[in-house]
Amino acid sequence: MLGSILISLLVLAGPGPAFRSDRLETMADALGRARVEALPDGESLLSWSGATVSVVKCGGTVEHIGYALFSQEQRELIGPTVGHFVERYSLEADLPLQREKTLEVQLMEDGVSFPKGGGLDSLLPLSLEPGLSLKLSELGGRWYLLEWGSFSMTFPSDAELLLGRTRQEDERRLPGELASAPDPVAPPLPSAGELSERTDHILEQALEWYYLSSLNANRYFTASMEPVDAPEYPSETFANILAGLVDAGSITVQVRRSVYGLQWDYFTIPLRALIGYSQQFACTPYWGVIARDGELMEGELILRNAAAGFNHVLRLQVPYEVLALKEGSILARLTPYVPTHSLKYLFEETRQ
Repeated sequence: MLGSILISLLVLAGPGPAFRSDRLETMADALGRARVEALPDGESLLSWSGATVSVVKCGGTVEHIGYALFSQEQRELIGPTVGHFVERYSLEADLPLQREKTLEVQLMEDGVSFPKGGGLDSLLPLSLEPGLSLKLSELGGRWYLLEWGSFSMTFPSDAELLLGRTRQEDERRLPGELASAPDPVAPPLPSAGELSERTDHILEQALEWYYLSSLNANRYFTASMEPVDAPEYPSETFANILAGLVDAGSITVQVRRSVYGLQWDYFTIPLRALIGYSQQFACTPYWGVIARDGELMEGELILRNAAAGFNHVLRLQVPYEVLALKEGSILARLTPYVPTHSLKYLFEETRQ
Protein backbone atom coordinates (compact mmCIF):
# COMPACT_ATOMS: atom_id res chain seq x y z
CA MET A 1 0.00 0.00 0.00
CA LEU A 2 1.47 3.35 -1.06
CA GLY A 3 0.42 5.19 2.09
CA SER A 4 2.19 2.65 4.30
CA ILE A 5 5.62 3.41 2.85
CA LEU A 6 5.43 7.19 2.66
CA ILE A 7 8.05 9.09 4.59
CA SER A 8 6.41 11.94 6.47
CA LEU A 9 8.39 15.15 6.57
CA LEU A 10 6.00 17.15 8.72
CA VAL A 11 8.59 17.08 11.48
CA LEU A 12 10.67 19.40 9.29
CA ALA A 13 8.12 22.19 9.51
CA GLY A 14 10.27 24.26 11.84
CA PRO A 15 12.80 26.91 10.76
CA GLY A 16 14.49 26.36 7.42
CA PRO A 17 18.20 25.70 6.92
CA ALA A 18 20.67 28.38 7.94
CA PHE A 19 21.73 28.81 4.32
CA ARG A 20 19.67 28.39 1.15
CA SER A 21 22.57 26.61 -0.54
CA ASP A 22 25.88 24.93 0.23
CA ARG A 23 27.56 27.58 -1.90
CA LEU A 24 26.25 30.42 0.26
CA GLU A 25 27.51 28.61 3.35
CA THR A 26 30.99 28.31 1.83
CA MET A 27 30.94 32.01 0.92
CA ALA A 28 29.88 32.91 4.46
CA ASP A 29 32.84 30.96 5.82
CA ALA A 30 35.17 33.03 3.63
CA LEU A 31 33.58 36.31 4.77
CA GLY A 32 33.39 35.34 8.43
CA ARG A 33 30.58 32.97 9.28
CA ALA A 34 29.87 34.40 12.72
CA ARG A 35 29.20 37.91 11.48
CA VAL A 36 27.01 36.64 8.63
CA GLU A 37 24.92 34.48 10.94
CA ALA A 38 24.54 37.37 13.41
CA LEU A 39 22.88 39.61 10.85
CA PRO A 40 19.13 40.32 11.19
CA ASP A 41 16.47 39.49 8.64
CA GLY A 42 16.37 41.76 5.61
CA GLU A 43 19.29 43.12 3.62
CA SER A 44 22.52 43.98 5.44
CA LEU A 45 25.71 45.45 4.01
CA LEU A 46 29.19 44.25 4.95
CA SER A 47 32.62 45.51 3.99
CA TRP A 48 35.06 43.04 2.45
CA SER A 49 38.35 43.85 0.76
CA GLY A 50 37.32 47.46 0.22
CA ALA A 51 34.00 46.54 -1.42
CA THR A 52 30.41 46.38 -0.16
CA VAL A 53 28.77 42.98 0.14
CA SER A 54 25.01 42.44 0.34
CA VAL A 55 23.60 39.70 2.59
CA VAL A 56 19.88 38.92 2.48
CA LYS A 57 18.22 36.86 5.21
CA CYS A 58 14.61 35.78 5.52
CA GLY A 59 13.23 33.87 8.48
CA GLY A 60 16.76 33.31 9.73
CA THR A 61 17.89 31.73 6.45
CA VAL A 62 20.63 33.33 4.37
CA GLU A 63 19.08 33.71 0.91
CA HIS A 64 21.79 35.73 -0.84
CA ILE A 65 25.41 36.81 -0.55
CA GLY A 66 27.03 38.92 -3.25
CA TYR A 67 28.56 42.24 -4.15
CA ALA A 68 26.10 45.10 -3.67
CA LEU A 69 26.08 45.96 -7.36
CA PHE A 70 22.48 47.03 -8.00
CA SER A 71 20.15 49.56 -6.47
CA GLN A 72 16.66 48.53 -5.42
CA GLU A 73 15.22 50.03 -8.61
CA GLN A 74 17.74 48.13 -10.74
CA ARG A 75 16.93 44.86 -8.96
CA GLU A 76 13.24 45.38 -9.64
CA LEU A 77 14.07 46.05 -13.29
CA ILE A 78 16.06 42.85 -13.90
CA GLY A 79 14.42 40.72 -11.18
CA PRO A 80 15.93 39.19 -8.03
CA THR A 81 16.89 35.88 -9.64
CA VAL A 82 19.23 37.45 -12.20
CA GLY A 83 20.30 40.29 -9.91
CA HIS A 84 21.31 37.94 -7.13
CA PHE A 85 23.07 35.61 -9.57
CA VAL A 86 25.27 38.38 -11.01
CA GLU A 87 26.10 39.74 -7.56
CA ARG A 88 26.87 36.29 -6.12
CA TYR A 89 28.80 35.05 -9.14
CA SER A 90 31.07 38.10 -9.24
CA LEU A 91 31.83 37.96 -5.50
CA GLU A 92 32.43 34.22 -5.60
CA ALA A 93 35.12 34.74 -8.24
CA ASP A 94 37.03 37.05 -5.86
CA LEU A 95 36.66 35.16 -2.58
CA PRO A 96 39.57 32.99 -1.40
CA LEU A 97 37.79 29.68 -2.00
CA GLN A 98 39.22 26.28 -2.83
CA ARG A 99 38.78 25.75 -6.56
CA GLU A 100 39.36 22.77 -8.80
CA LYS A 101 39.24 24.93 -11.95
CA THR A 102 40.57 28.28 -13.04
CA LEU A 103 38.09 31.13 -13.45
CA GLU A 104 38.51 30.98 -17.22
CA VAL A 105 37.59 27.28 -17.34
CA GLN A 106 34.65 27.83 -14.96
CA LEU A 107 33.28 30.66 -17.11
CA MET A 108 33.55 28.51 -20.21
CA GLU A 109 31.81 25.52 -18.59
CA ASP A 110 29.07 27.73 -17.15
CA GLY A 111 28.49 29.36 -20.53
CA VAL A 112 29.15 32.88 -19.18
CA SER A 113 30.67 35.32 -21.65
CA PHE A 114 31.26 39.06 -22.00
CA PRO A 115 30.65 40.39 -25.54
CA LYS A 116 31.48 43.97 -24.58
CA GLY A 117 33.20 45.95 -21.87
CA GLY A 118 35.49 43.48 -20.10
CA GLY A 119 34.86 40.62 -17.69
CA LEU A 120 33.53 40.01 -14.19
CA ASP A 121 36.00 42.52 -12.74
CA SER A 122 34.19 45.28 -14.66
CA LEU A 123 31.03 44.94 -12.57
CA LEU A 124 32.25 46.60 -9.37
CA PRO A 125 33.42 49.79 -11.13
CA LEU A 126 30.12 49.94 -13.02
CA SER A 127 28.20 49.88 -9.74
CA LEU A 128 29.94 53.13 -8.77
CA GLU A 129 28.74 54.96 -11.89
CA PRO A 130 25.19 56.25 -11.37
CA GLY A 131 22.84 56.77 -14.28
CA LEU A 132 24.11 53.99 -16.56
CA SER A 133 21.41 52.30 -18.61
CA LEU A 134 20.61 48.74 -17.51
CA LYS A 135 18.71 46.22 -19.62
CA LEU A 136 17.99 42.49 -19.40
CA SER A 137 16.88 40.55 -22.48
CA GLU A 138 15.90 36.92 -23.01
CA LEU A 139 17.47 35.21 -26.02
CA GLY A 140 15.33 32.41 -27.35
CA GLY A 141 14.09 31.48 -23.91
CA ARG A 142 17.40 29.80 -23.06
CA TRP A 143 19.85 32.67 -22.54
CA TYR A 144 20.01 36.04 -20.84
CA LEU A 145 21.76 39.15 -22.11
CA LEU A 146 22.58 41.79 -19.49
CA GLU A 147 23.60 45.20 -20.85
CA TRP A 148 24.91 47.80 -18.44
CA GLY A 149 26.29 50.95 -20.03
CA SER A 150 28.98 49.80 -22.47
CA PHE A 151 29.26 46.39 -20.73
CA SER A 152 27.39 43.22 -21.67
CA MET A 153 27.22 39.71 -20.25
CA THR A 154 25.46 36.57 -21.51
CA PHE A 155 24.62 33.46 -19.50
CA PRO A 156 22.22 30.50 -19.73
CA SER A 157 18.75 30.46 -18.20
CA ASP A 158 19.82 27.47 -16.15
CA ALA A 159 18.56 26.78 -12.63
CA GLU A 160 21.82 25.25 -11.37
CA LEU A 161 23.80 28.30 -12.51
CA LEU A 162 21.30 30.97 -11.48
CA LEU A 163 20.43 29.51 -8.08
CA GLY A 164 23.91 28.18 -7.29
CA ARG A 165 22.81 24.62 -6.45
CA THR A 166 23.58 21.29 -8.09
CA ARG A 167 20.90 18.77 -9.05
CA GLN A 168 21.98 16.56 -6.15
CA GLU A 169 21.71 19.44 -3.69
CA ASP A 170 18.27 20.34 -5.05
CA GLU A 171 17.13 16.77 -4.43
CA ARG A 172 18.49 16.81 -0.90
CA ARG A 173 16.95 20.15 0.05
CA LEU A 174 13.59 20.12 -1.75
CA PRO A 175 11.54 17.94 0.66
CA GLY A 176 12.55 20.08 3.64
CA GLU A 177 11.90 23.31 1.75
CA LEU A 178 8.45 22.07 0.77
CA ALA A 179 7.57 20.97 4.30
CA SER A 180 8.82 24.16 5.96
CA ALA A 181 7.30 26.65 3.50
CA PRO A 182 5.29 29.51 5.01
CA ASP A 183 1.51 29.56 4.89
CA PRO A 184 0.20 30.85 1.57
CA VAL A 185 -0.95 34.44 1.23
CA ALA A 186 -4.22 35.18 -0.56
CA PRO A 187 -3.77 37.35 -3.67
CA PRO A 188 -5.85 40.50 -4.10
CA LEU A 189 -9.29 40.03 -5.60
CA PRO A 190 -9.65 41.08 -9.25
CA SER A 191 -11.76 43.98 -10.41
CA ALA A 192 -15.01 43.35 -12.28
CA GLY A 193 -13.33 44.38 -15.51
CA GLU A 194 -10.85 41.48 -15.22
CA LEU A 195 -13.61 38.85 -15.17
CA SER A 196 -15.71 37.20 -17.84
CA GLU A 197 -18.97 35.34 -17.19
CA ARG A 198 -19.32 31.74 -18.31
CA THR A 199 -22.58 30.16 -19.43
CA ASP A 200 -22.96 28.61 -15.95
CA HIS A 201 -22.64 32.12 -14.44
CA ILE A 202 -19.23 31.45 -12.90
CA LEU A 203 -16.93 34.46 -13.25
CA GLU A 204 -13.51 33.54 -14.66
CA GLN A 205 -10.30 35.53 -14.29
CA ALA A 206 -8.32 34.39 -17.32
CA LEU A 207 -4.61 34.56 -16.57
CA GLU A 208 -1.62 32.88 -18.23
CA TRP A 209 -1.74 29.47 -19.85
CA TYR A 210 1.24 27.24 -20.49
CA TYR A 211 1.53 25.63 -23.93
CA LEU A 212 -2.06 24.36 -23.70
CA SER A 213 -5.03 26.65 -22.99
CA SER A 214 -6.45 23.97 -20.68
CA LEU A 215 -3.30 24.19 -18.50
CA ASN A 216 -3.60 27.61 -16.94
CA ALA A 217 -3.45 29.83 -13.86
CA ASN A 218 -7.09 30.95 -14.07
CA ARG A 219 -9.18 31.80 -11.00
CA TYR A 220 -12.92 31.51 -10.46
CA PHE A 221 -15.57 33.52 -8.60
CA THR A 222 -19.28 33.54 -7.88
CA ALA A 223 -21.61 36.35 -8.88
CA SER A 224 -21.05 37.87 -5.42
CA MET A 225 -17.27 37.90 -6.04
CA GLU A 226 -16.54 35.05 -3.62
CA PRO A 227 -13.86 32.55 -4.72
CA VAL A 228 -15.52 29.36 -5.97
CA ASP A 229 -15.38 26.64 -3.30
CA ALA A 230 -18.07 24.10 -4.10
CA PRO A 231 -18.26 20.31 -4.65
CA GLU A 232 -20.01 20.80 -8.00
CA TYR A 233 -16.97 22.71 -9.27
CA PRO A 234 -13.99 20.56 -8.18
CA SER A 235 -11.49 21.74 -10.79
CA GLU A 236 -12.28 25.41 -10.23
CA THR A 237 -12.15 24.92 -6.44
CA PHE A 238 -8.76 23.24 -6.68
CA ALA A 239 -7.45 26.02 -8.95
CA ASN A 240 -8.50 28.56 -6.31
CA ILE A 241 -6.79 26.55 -3.58
CA LEU A 242 -3.57 26.52 -5.60
CA ALA A 243 -3.86 30.30 -6.02
CA GLY A 244 -4.24 30.80 -2.26
CA LEU A 245 -7.82 32.07 -2.60
CA VAL A 246 -9.40 29.09 -0.80
CA ASP A 247 -7.99 27.50 2.34
CA ALA A 248 -6.53 24.03 1.82
CA GLY A 249 -7.63 22.87 5.27
CA SER A 250 -5.79 19.74 6.42
CA ILE A 251 -5.36 18.15 2.99
CA THR A 252 -2.03 16.39 2.59
CA VAL A 253 -0.09 15.45 -0.54
CA GLN A 254 1.50 12.02 -0.75
CA VAL A 255 4.44 12.56 -3.08
CA ARG A 256 6.27 10.00 -5.20
CA ARG A 257 9.33 11.84 -6.47
CA SER A 258 11.64 11.03 -9.35
CA VAL A 259 15.27 11.33 -8.22
CA TYR A 260 18.68 10.93 -9.82
CA GLY A 261 19.53 7.46 -11.09
CA LEU A 262 16.02 6.49 -12.23
CA GLN A 263 14.95 6.06 -8.61
CA TRP A 264 11.89 7.19 -6.62
CA ASP A 265 11.44 8.38 -3.07
CA TYR A 266 8.33 9.18 -1.05
CA PHE A 267 7.24 11.86 1.40
CA THR A 268 4.12 13.59 2.66
CA ILE A 269 3.54 17.34 2.97
CA PRO A 270 0.53 19.54 3.69
CA LEU A 271 -1.08 20.91 0.55
CA ARG A 272 -0.85 24.39 2.07
CA ALA A 273 2.95 23.91 2.25
CA LEU A 274 3.09 23.12 -1.48
CA ILE A 275 1.16 26.34 -2.17
CA GLY A 276 3.32 28.34 0.22
CA TYR A 277 6.44 26.95 -1.46
CA SER A 278 5.20 28.03 -4.89
CA GLN A 279 4.70 31.57 -3.60
CA GLN A 280 8.00 31.66 -1.70
CA PHE A 281 10.01 30.52 -4.72
CA ALA A 282 8.10 32.56 -7.34
CA CYS A 283 6.56 29.53 -9.05
CA THR A 284 3.34 30.14 -10.98
CA PRO A 285 0.90 27.20 -10.63
CA TYR A 286 -0.65 25.99 -13.89
CA TRP A 287 -3.43 23.44 -13.41
CA GLY A 288 -5.40 21.39 -15.88
CA VAL A 289 -7.66 18.33 -15.64
CA ILE A 290 -6.72 15.31 -17.75
CA ALA A 291 -9.41 12.80 -16.77
CA ARG A 292 -12.35 12.37 -14.38
CA ASP A 293 -14.39 9.52 -12.98
CA GLY A 294 -17.04 9.23 -10.29
CA GLU A 295 -14.54 9.48 -7.41
CA LEU A 296 -11.62 11.68 -8.44
CA MET A 297 -10.05 13.88 -11.04
CA GLU A 298 -6.56 13.43 -12.45
CA GLY A 299 -4.67 16.47 -13.55
CA GLU A 300 -1.35 18.10 -14.34
CA LEU A 301 0.12 20.77 -12.10
CA ILE A 302 3.19 22.67 -13.23
CA LEU A 303 4.96 25.00 -10.82
CA ARG A 304 6.94 27.24 -13.14
CA ASN A 305 9.79 29.51 -12.10
CA ALA A 306 10.15 31.51 -15.30
CA ALA A 307 13.17 33.55 -14.20
CA ALA A 308 15.27 30.54 -13.18
CA GLY A 309 14.11 28.42 -16.12
CA PHE A 310 12.73 25.39 -14.29
CA ASN A 311 9.42 23.62 -13.64
CA HIS A 312 8.19 21.18 -11.01
CA VAL A 313 5.83 18.84 -12.86
CA LEU A 314 3.22 16.98 -10.80
CA ARG A 315 0.62 14.46 -11.94
CA LEU A 316 -2.14 14.60 -9.31
CA GLN A 317 -5.05 12.38 -8.30
CA VAL A 318 -7.56 14.47 -6.35
CA PRO A 319 -10.56 12.67 -4.78
CA TYR A 320 -13.72 14.78 -4.78
CA GLU A 321 -14.47 13.87 -1.16
CA VAL A 322 -11.07 15.10 0.00
CA LEU A 323 -11.64 18.37 -1.80
CA ALA A 324 -15.12 18.82 -0.34
CA LEU A 325 -14.11 18.00 3.26
CA LYS A 326 -10.69 19.72 3.07
CA GLU A 327 -9.13 16.69 4.72
CA GLY A 328 -7.50 13.47 3.57
CA SER A 329 -4.80 12.90 0.98
CA ILE A 330 -4.20 13.45 -2.70
CA LEU A 331 -1.53 11.55 -4.63
CA ALA A 332 1.24 13.24 -6.60
CA ARG A 333 3.95 11.99 -8.93
CA LEU A 334 6.62 14.70 -8.92
CA THR A 335 9.33 15.30 -11.51
CA PRO A 336 11.25 18.29 -10.09
CA TYR A 337 13.43 20.93 -11.71
CA VAL A 338 12.55 20.17 -15.32
CA PRO A 339 14.28 22.78 -17.53
CA THR A 340 11.82 24.99 -19.36
CA HIS A 341 13.29 24.13 -22.77
CA SER A 342 12.86 20.41 -22.06
CA LEU A 343 9.25 20.94 -21.05
CA LYS A 344 8.66 22.82 -24.29
CA TYR A 345 9.84 19.85 -26.34
CA LEU A 346 7.66 17.54 -24.25
CA PHE A 347 4.57 19.59 -25.07
CA GLU A 348 5.51 19.83 -28.75
CA GLU A 349 5.78 16.04 -28.92
CA THR A 350 2.39 15.73 -27.20
CA ARG A 351 0.77 18.03 -29.74
CA GLN A 352 1.99 16.05 -32.77
